[in-house]
Amino acid sequence: MKTFSFFDPFVSRRMKMRTAIPLGIAVLLVGMLLVTLLSHQLELLEQHATDPGNIVVNYHAPIVKLDQKAIGMDLSGYGYPNVFVNDPLEQKELKALNVKFLRIDLKYTVSGDPTSKIVCNSNGCDTRWTGDQWIQAIKAIGAQPLIVFPYNITDATNMLKHFNKETNNYVRYWTLGNEPDLSGMSATTYSNIFNQDYDAMKAIDPTIHIGGGTTAWYDVPFLQTFLQHSGNRVDFIDFHGYAQEGTKDGNYLTLFHYAAQYGDNIRDLRSLIQRIVPTRAAQIGIEVGEWELNWGGTAQNNTNFHAVWVASVLGGILEAGGWSLFYADKGNAIYGYPHTFIDAHGKKVQIKPDDTNAAYHGIGMFTGESLFRGFGTVMVSASTALPNVEVFASDNPKNIVVINQSPTATQIATIALEGVTSGTVDVWGKNEAVPFPDPPIKLATLSLENGTFTFRLAPFSVTTFVIHTVSEIV
Repeated sequence: MKTFSFFDPFVSRRMKMRTAIPLGIAVLLVGMLLVTLLSHQLELLEQHATDPGNIVVNYHAPIVKLDQKAIGMDLSGYGYPNVFVNDPLEQKELKALNVKFLRIDLKYTVSGDPTSKIVCNSNGCDTRWTGDQWIQAIKAIGAQPLIVFPYNITDATNMLKHFNKETNNYVRYWTLGNEPDLSGMSATTYSNIFNQDYDAMKAIDPTIHIGGGTTAWYDVPFLQTFLQHSGNRVDFIDFHGYAQEGTKDGNYLTLFHYAAQYGDNIRDLRSLIQRIVPTRAAQIGIEVGEWELNWGGTAQNNTNFHAVWVASVLGGILEAGGWSLFYADKGNAIYGYPHTFIDAHGKKVQIKPDDTNAAYHGIGMFTGESLFRGFGTVMVSASTALPNVEVFASDNPKNIVVINQSPTATQIATIALEGVTSGTVDVWGKNEAVPFPDPPIKLATLSLENGTFTFRLAPFSVTTFVIHTVSEIV
């Protein structure tokens, strides 16, 4: 019998063959696996590059240029002894909020007497301060004043002379009266007064802009009659709107539906203007001169929902090309007096005068409230496939505000940007994890790759994405 040494060439060849066969199979399998993995990775990259996302913002599609004074507020005159005109902390807060349009209702202490003191005209407002002090305080925070002037033509013209001719405290924007339909004045009577005041005031100073309407709600018959009688004069149309009385909690879905109506009403009014006075339509602005969640109570004011709802309304007004005047500073956006609340999570919240309300931060998610870069000057096309989600986007600079209206559902947002490919995204949020009086917090900084990024939207949240493109980062 033949025996084999370990070094026998025949044995060596057999051993090599036995080793080579499994090694070859292993190499082949590894190669096939690598090819499969690479193919899958390429497929994922291709899908990532072409995935339209469930939120799409198109920076190639501008829809409206925003007026620099589009985000404003009404001054109530409330909060004695510290009202806007003599409260440096409130002035600092409104300046930080970057509101650019502040409305104040003024009157003569004695109607018909131009030597009498000009004071605020709201019921219960602080009349210690002169009209000049109100206007100077508005200008001091970098905002434009808007004066609500009296129906009396003598008072209207004397007030204009006082500010624009005699004291060099120029005011460009004026509007006649407040909610005439609520007080029972007919549209025809109001229009006749408006035309007389308009002609007399423009004769004194043709540089001013005079608005009218000022209805208590989107009162179509009243505004239609006003346009028919005064459309050849008016510089901007004003109407008001409140979602509920506020003595009991409203239904969330109903309230968000109402929020969407502000923008719808602006678009409808724009169509009405174009139909009635087509030759002047482009010259006539539209403002929502008063709006808030409640008109007669405080239900749901001291909740995070208030911030979400306010952001929804403001986004809709801006997208429709309107001017927003939130009602009002003391009492709604800013607390005037101490309060103690038990919030939705059972936590005790102590409020001091001049603490900010949730509504302040709903506005701040657009303006940045000096924490982050604010909304841009051009609204661009933005859409979403996510249920109960709204998206508003701007260019110059690029910001995106996304609102999750659902009180329970977390939404996974994949945001695709058309016209932007790379950069970083600063994420700021106001949600149920942030106490309702507190400002938004920075949640993350994300990488923007292939024009997309992903983020989880908390229930009842407003999230602002501040986009920094590569050129802006360098």
